[in-house]
Amino acid sequence: MLQFAAEPVLGAESRACSARIHDGNGGVFIVKVVLAGFNVEADQVKQFGGAERDALTPEVISASYARISRDPRGINTLRREARREVAKARESNKKIIFRYGHASVAEHAVFNFDVMGISRLAVEELEHFRLASFTEKSQRYIRLGRDLVVPPEIRSAGLKREFGRVTARLHRLYEELHRAILEHGGKGEVAKEDARYLMPLATSAQLGMTVNARELEYMIGRLSAHPLDELQMLAGKLYRHTRRLAPSLVRYPEPTPYYLDASRARSEIVRSIGPHRDGPHGDADAARLIELTPNGDTRLAAALIFAARTTTYREAYALAADLTPAGRMKIVSETMRRISQHDSVWREFETIHLLFELVVSSSCFAQLKRHRMATLIAQPYDTRLGISVPDSVKSARAVGIFRSAAASAERLYRSIRRRVPAAAGYALTNAHRRRVLLGLNLRELYHFSRLRSDRYAQWEIRRLSDEMCRLASEQLPAGAVLLGGKDEFEQRKNMLDTL
Repeated sequence: MLQFAAEPVLGAESRACSARIHDGNGGVFIVKVVLAGFNVEADQVKQFGGAERDALTPEVISASYARISRDPRGINTLRREARREVAKARESNKKIIFRYGHASVAEHAVFNFDVMGISRLAVEELEHFRLASFTEKSQRYIRLGRDLVVPPEIRSAGLKREFGRVTARLHRLYEELHRAILEHGGKGEVAKEDARYLMPLATSAQLGMTVNARELEYMIGRLSAHPLDELQMLAGKLYRHTRRLAPSLVRYPEPTPYYLDASRARSEIVRSIGPHRDGPHGDADAARLIELTPNGDTRLAAALIFAARTTTYREAYALAADLTPAGRMKIVSETMRRISQHDSVWREFETIHLLFELVVSSSCFAQLKRHRMATLIAQPYDTRLGISVPDSVKSARAVGIFRSAAASAERLYRSIRRRVPAAAGYALTNAHRRRVLLGLNLRELYHFSRLRSDRYAQWEIRRLSDEMCRLASEQLPAGAVLLGGKDEFEQRKNMLDTL
């Protein structure tokens, strides 16, 4: 095992850190790491002017890293050159990223955005993008005010007054429900968490977003093609900020015909399959496992055997198939002997795929969409699926208030839908439901269950996660053996030790 004898060397110019490493056989070699950059607030950049300000653009990092593969000089030398000649660096970016097609170079440039005054409905679309990081002001922990987004479509349709009247009523009932839950013994955080189910999806939100330039250009193009005016305006603002700072990295913000055609294509799909046949709605199951990798435990054991010895996958699968269920359980459990609640299961678990059909409220979907490495395909909100009513509302004998508020929102929803269908969702509440497909591999399901089946998780997504884990465990007794929340992890692991 290598032994590290740390010998930090900090240089004013390079900010380098070197470590002398002994290989255990008398040999020594040096590993050098240079801190090339980090987040800087835009307000600080504004204090500089001219060439100094230009040199602070993230385009410098992208251009210098793009040259690494073909230039024999050191990386820090390439960065200094790009910093001195920003115009040349920008031309280099344009050529390498857009002419040669090496778009991954743009991923080295990262932007931070404060996004404010955006509706909860629009947040659902924004946070659909996988390769970005979002931290949102949570309606679970903050008592809400009356900040509201009145979308342009509502104004243009002459529905502003009706929209304002209904949403004001929802805010009043939110306050009434909050008090009722507190008066019937609910804790402060429970009251905030559950009363927010009555808030409309037009409620204003705030979030911090971090995204690289490649994903940002994709994001801007897709949002520009969205039918909601709010998201088109958001795309324009993201582009204007980026264009000023890094004009060589985000150059094509316009939506492509492919993106613009999505709505027409969906309409054509609906038209081509004939008349709609109603299925289950309000009584639909919260979670159904509709697809699973066949012979999942056997395939998982085969992947583990394949990685552990030199054999073909076909031979590994034959060996796994010859094992008893107990034998496959032993192979899987060997990977978990020293696992902690914070460790990820091995990558071999990614070979097993599950597809769930879920019915979730907007409150639940807000958390579900954070698992962006999964495949999440959502239908529009459907009032026929009913609403999710928290237990605290039932305990406070406030179900009447709750359903009255939902009914008001649904009447407004129908009124908007007749005139501007795309904007109707603004009227619905966090309690209203939609149907989604969630596809994920078994490794991701372990991560999901650690967070969402934990006793500190929000009640609705915890119930959903518990049901998903139960369904998976029925089909994968070995592979799903440690699914569950962090609070139950040690108990489950102790049971594993007895196998």
